[in-house]
Amino acid sequence: MRSSLYIGATGMKSLSEGMHVTTNNLANCSTIGFKSQMALYSDLIYEEQANPGEWNFSQANSCVAVGQHGMGVRVDDIATNFTQGALESTNSMSDLAINGNGYFVVQNGSGNTFYTRAGDFIIDKEGTMRNPQGLALLGFSRAQDITGSTNTDATKPITDGRINTNGEQLEAVNLNKFKHLDAKATSKISITDTNVVPSSNVSTNEANPWFSMLSNYDATNSGLGSNQFSNAQATTIYDSAGQGHQVTIYYDGAEDSTAGFSVEFLVAEDLTDATSAGQGLLMSGVLQFDSAGQLINVAAYTPNTSGSTDLKDWSQASLSKEGYPQFSYDGKAIAMDFGVHSESGKLTTTASKASDVGTNQSRLATLDKATTTNAAITGYSSQTFMSSISQNGYTEGDLSNYQIASDGKVYGNFSNGESVEMWQIPLALFTSADGVNSTGDFGLMRNGENLFVASNETGAIQVGAAGSENYGTISSQYIEQSNVDVAKEMVTMIITQRGFQSNSKVVTTSDEMLKTAINLKQR
Repeated sequence: MRSSLYIGATGMKSLSEGMHVTTNNLANCSTIGFKSQMALYSDLIYEEQANPGEWNFSQANSCVAVGQHGMGVRVDDIATNFTQGALESTNSMSDLAINGNGYFVVQNGSGNTFYTRAGDFIIDKEGTMRNPQGLALLGFSRAQDITGSTNTDATKPITDGRINTNGEQLEAVNLNKFKHLDAKATSKISITDTNVVPSSNVSTNEANPWFSMLSNYDATNSGLGSNQFSNAQATTIYDSAGQGHQVTIYYDGAEDSTAGFSVEFLVAEDLTDATSAGQGLLMSGVLQFDSAGQLINVAAYTPNTSGSTDLKDWSQASLSKEGYPQFSYDGKAIAMDFGVHSESGKLTTTASKASDVGTNQSRLATLDKATTTNAAITGYSSQTFMSSISQNGYTEGDLSNYQIASDGKVYGNFSNGESVEMWQIPLALFTSADGVNSTGDFGLMRNGENLFVASNETGAIQVGAAGSENYGTISSQYIEQSNVDVAKEMVTMIITQRGFQSNSKVVTTSDEMLKTAINLKQR
C-alpha cells in the first residue's frame, strides 16, 4: 500500500515536469525561430509477485504482466519539434528566414560557434551582421576585387573538425568591408541576340574584299561615312583607371565563296582628335555563317603598328584562354565574344597577316574546333536588329545598398550602376539534429537566446549553399515564427493538469487507507 504513495509521487513529479515543458512552449509562442518541445514519459521498472500466475508466458514470445506491479512513471526526455515555423514579412533587408532545412552559423567574440533559426539580424556600426545578442553571422567572402575599411571584427578560426565547408573559410559577414568598388578594366565584349543582314555590302575593295572597311577607314574624317558600313553598335569600355572610352563595332556584308554568307566587321575607338587615318583601330575580321544564317566561325586580325591601315601591319588576333579572339587596349587584352570560340585555343590558317589573305577566303584566320552558343550573333536575311552588347569593365563606385537572394548570395549595388556578389550566406545541416545515443544524450542542444550547440550526437556538420541539395532557401525581409501550436499546448496543459490531480488523489487516498489500517489496532 505504501508503494501507492511513491507511485503517485512519481506521477506528480513527472507531470509537473511536463507542465513545465508546456508552460515554456506557451511562453515562447512568439519567440523568433523557437522550436517547441514535448515531454516523453516512460513507465518505471516492474516488481514481480512471488507467484506470477499461470498466464505468464502463456502466449508465444510474450510475457503477460498479470503477476507484475508497476512502480510509476518518469520523464525520459524533452524532445524538440524541428518542423518549419510560419514566415512573417518585415521591412528590414537584414531579416532572414530559412524555408526548409538548415541553420544559420553564428559566432561569439570568444570564437564559439552556434547555430540558429532566428534570422533577426542587424548591421552594427562596423557593418557586421549580428543577432540581437551580438553574435556575428558567418559566410563566405566572394568579391575579392572590392575594397573598404578593415574588418576589426576578425573571425576566430573554427576548430570543430566535424564542420565541413568544402575548403572555404567562414568569415563574419561584413558589408562595410566591401563599401568601395575599385575600377575594373574591360577584358571582354559580348555581343548576343543580334542579327545582321549579310546581303548588304556597301563598302568594297576588290583586292581585299574582307577588309574593305579597314581600307576605307579614316579617323581624321569621322572614321567611316554612312555609305561605308551597313550597321553599327556602340559600347563603352574602361581602362585600368576606370576611364570610359567609346568603341563602335561596324558591320557590312562581304563576298563569300562558300554555301553560306560572310559579314565583315571592324572595331574602332571613337576619336575626335585623331592625327592619322588608322588611329583608334582595334580589330578587323569576318563573321562566317552557314546557309541558314547561323554563325559557324570568325576570323580576326589586329594591328601590329598603332594607327596603320596597311594590311601588312595587321596580324592574326591572339586568342583568350576561353578561345575568343582578342585585341589590346591600354596594355590590356580584350576578348571579342560574338558567340563562337575555339575549343582547342588554336587557329586553322597559315596566313599570318591580313595582306596574305587577298581574294582567297580559305586563307582567313578562322578558329579551330569552333563552338557556337545559342545566343550567338545571326545572319538571317530578315531585318537587322542590335539587341544586346555588353562588357565587363566599370568605373569605381561606392556601396549604395544591398540585397540577399534565396540562395544566400549577398549582392551589393554600387553608385556606378554595378551589382556585385559580395557574400554567400551558407546553411548548416547535421547528420542527426535530434539523434540520441545509448546513454540518452541528444543531438542539438539548446543554449538559450535562440541558439543551439552541436553535441557529439549530431554527427558530421555540412555547411553549404542555400537552395542546393537538401538545404532550404533563404527569404530576405522575413523571419520565422515559433512553431508552437497554442491550441495543442492548451489541450496538453488540461490533460497534464488532470493527470496531476489524479495522482495527487492517489496519494491522499493511499494515505487514508494507511490511516484506516493503523486505526484497526487502536480499536
